[in-house]
Amino acid sequence: MRQRMRGFTLVEISVALLALGLVVWGAVAFWQQSAGQRVSALQLDVQQQARQSVLGFLYARHRLPCPAADANGVESCSLAGGGLRQVGFVPWQTLALPRPESGRLRYGVFREASATAHLDRDLAVAQDRMNPLRVRTPNPRPQNGSAPNGNAPPLPVATAGLLGATQSGNVAAPLNSACNPANAPPCSLGGAASVNQVDVCLALNTASDTATAPAGSLGVMSAGVRRPAAFAIAAPGLLDADGNGQAFDGANATASDASPTFESSNTRATHAYDDTVLAASHAELFAMLGCETGLSVAAHAHFNAATGAFVLERALYDYRDQLYVMVKLAEADVAAATAGVTSAIAGGADAAQAMLSAVADTTMSVGARSFQIGLAAVGIAAAVAGGIAAGVSMGLAVDSLVDAQDTHNEFAARTTAITDLSISINRNALLADAIGF
Repeated sequence: MRQRMRGFTLVEISVALLALGLVVWGAVAFWQQSAGQRVSALQLDVQQQARQSVLGFLYARHRLPCPAADANGVESCSLAGGGLRQVGFVPWQTLALPRPESGRLRYGVFREASATAHLDRDLAVAQDRMNPLRVRTPNPRPQNGSAPNGNAPPLPVATAGLLGATQSGNVAAPLNSACNPANAPPCSLGGAASVNQVDVCLALNTASDTATAPAGSLGVMSAGVRRPAAFAIAAPGLLDADGNGQAFDGANATASDASPTFESSNTRATHAYDDTVLAASHAELFAMLGCETGLSVAAHAHFNAATGAFVLERALYDYRDQLYVMVKLAEADVAAATAGVTSAIAGGADAAQAMLSAVADTTMSVGARSFQIGLAAVGIAAAVAGGIAAGVSMGLAVDSLVDAQDTHNEFAARTTAITDLSISINRNALLADAIGF
């Protein structure tokens, strides 16, 4: 019996160790899971705050922040050796984000500069990209003189003459006094005061044309395809899941300015990947900012309205010219009626002279030529009837002239009014661009 109490047998020890191992393994697995959940929740909270700060920066500055070169969190837009910084860390100090731990998050922004303003797609640069379409209006302003089309509206042209640009960010006076609708373009491009949300929307719109991210520009890997992204924020998981010696896994670990590629937000966690990514596409930001309304108003609606006013303007000018021709025809009718009255008066005088001659001949011929008196009387009656007709024609001609002049003057005033409307629509287009809808 003493031998039985000496200790555990090997079988018992093995069973005990196995049970202990299972308990320890379960405890470790539980700890990893709970710790991972805590870390994930913390990182997601930091990511969400960073994302909101980036969007707030976009609303306030009309651009996205540049990445920070290090965890100190100050944005750095240029590389030391030249070029644009596209990948780095969240610039938490620049964003005034009270979460220094966000400096551990990797951040990338879409950057694609262009020397042509409206083609520039560098989302980290505030630039006056919008150049609203405008219809050319008469210059100088048409006046309604004594001849048709004193200053006719210009014919439409497909050149830079259709373009205008904001000169100032001043809501009350968006145009510079140097702007002239006859110039091509009417105004020079504005400066920083002219930059607003419309310019951001234009960059987002042009950058969303491609389904795959351009080489050298920010993209996220989705189903093996690089999709363009406006910005991306990546957070490392609890462990180095892929064992590459870095906290970040997959494309998040290799993203660089030369190859700015992050994992997609939809990348599933596996034994080799446990990062989380928050990314926003150009289309998402375009919808979030309500860009479709702003661009439609600034670039298309005003232009369409201006085109409609232009067509109406030309129609009224043409009709005014037709009315001017009618005035001239009415003046010619009055002149003709005046000549008719004069001719009737002359005919009456001739008939009276014929009557005197007929009376004289009848007297001299002792009544042998009395028939001439009858003929002369008929001539006098005809002359009187002709005078009456000429008077009536004169009255009608004068009435027609008055009507033609009144109608011409009425439409002449409307041609000036439609020109003022065209100019006003153009100013409204520039105003919409200036204040950023």
